[in-house]
Amino acid sequence: MFTAAYFPLASALTVRGLPDGFLDKLCEGNFSAARTQASRWLEGGHRSEELPWLLQLRADLEMVSGIGDELEEQYRRAQKAIRSPRYAIRAASCRNAGWQAFFRHRLTTSFSCFTRVMDEKEIHPLLQFEARFGIVCTLHQLGRSGDASDALDELAQLVDASNESGATHWRDLIATLRFDLAVQRELLACAPLVDHVYWRSGMVDARPSTGAAAGDSADICEAQAMRVATPLLRQRIGYLRDLRELAAGSRAAMEGVIAHLNWAQRAGLNEYACTTRLEVVLAALALEAPQLAEMLMEPLHRVDYAGAIGRRQLEYLYCVSKLRQAQGRARESMQYYSRYALITTQCLRDDALAIAPFANRATRTAPQLDDVGARLPAKYRRAYRYLQENLDRHDLSVREVAAEVGVTERALQSAFKNFLGLSPTELIRRQRMERIRAELLNDPAVSDRNVLNAANKWGVHNRSTLVSGYRRQFQEAPSETLER
Repeated sequence: MFTAAYFPLASALTVRGLPDGFLDKLCEGNFSAARTQASRWLEGGHRSEELPWLLQLRADLEMVSGIGDELEEQYRRAQKAIRSPRYAIRAASCRNAGWQAFFRHRLTTSFSCFTRVMDEKEIHPLLQFEARFGIVCTLHQLGRSGDASDALDELAQLVDASNESGATHWRDLIATLRFDLAVQRELLACAPLVDHVYWRSGMVDARPSTGAAAGDSADICEAQAMRVATPLLRQRIGYLRDLRELAAGSRAAMEGVIAHLNWAQRAGLNEYACTTRLEVVLAALALEAPQLAEMLMEPLHRVDYAGAIGRRQLEYLYCVSKLRQAQGRARESMQYYSRYALITTQCLRDDALAIAPFANRATRTAPQLDDVGARLPAKYRRAYRYLQENLDRHDLSVREVAAEVGVTERALQSAFKNFLGLSPTELIRRQRMERIRAELLNDPAVSDRNVLNAANKWGVHNRSTLVSGYRRQFQEAPSETLER
């Protein structure tokens, strides 16, 4: 994913006690040296209040490089080292699960995780910046170009209003990312790619654009991005400029594109190199240069893209389909496009459930549940599922949940607090209140007189318990929700 070019820097900017010289290595794009320095610093037995975040940062670097075989365990170590309030543990848990899901192409889970981090109002502003950065990246990968741009504008406003020490780096990152989104939007809106329905379905205006409004937007963003001095970001900016020139007909731009692909390989960003190569293939198809597209595609036939499943295969299938069509192999082209169209339909149907709550946050219903389960060790995910299935029972107890999965109450309490920042009892209470709120928001027949009936459906039978718990969680009474 293109995000791999930005993620290590965004991750490091949330850590306020970085080892000397570490940020410089990341800004230069020297990920290998940064990873080595982080490992040596941590293995040296250093202890500080920043230890959890440094552990987390090392796991991030390994994830981007694709070399972490035990990432979940590394992230758990980082979370266990946190000695901060529970909201910090919850935020770290959601954040780590979100990025792991993102790089595994489980975008609905990552979206839900980042949204939960955003909702933790007490966390440090830098962590809010990163969560919103994750939302921007996920919205783009979900094909929601307009929503991603709006979310990026919100992030920029927060950064501009901040006095944090890393704000300058964040502004550079935002300027680069804004140019990135504009270039990709411009490329995907060109007439030869009009049948790329996954991306077209998320554009505000799906009509072909040949350079008017879309081009002007990319030109403005490019001018702003040219002020960025960070070498890592300049590497991406230079590539994006070459990509635009290639799509516009300049084959001389291929020299810069190939240089960037070689840089990505040297930096150990193998997945990024593959997805970037597919971006260049799209530019070659827009240029109507099938021989160039075939040359660029050839290395991808040898890696696991050909055998990938789900969202990860979308761009590959589309590119092969268009290439075979250009080569006059219509039957083969249709076979690839049919597979592409089927996966696109499945993805869009799944994505709708995740995007709707964000699009109308004021009336958001119960959040996605799988992000909570993703943060728990496999052993305790069954406990979470059992808890969800029995929320409507007022007599549901922690002892019963523990017995169901064969652990002690103490072990269940410890696991939930370590990985979710909540005890099982607190989670049950929060989830019940979320279900009740969904009932009040979604059922126009609910009135103030039968609010308790809605609460009874989710195991809450006492009005004072309902009102106090509801107000504590949502800062308003059930009756105030009904008045919306």
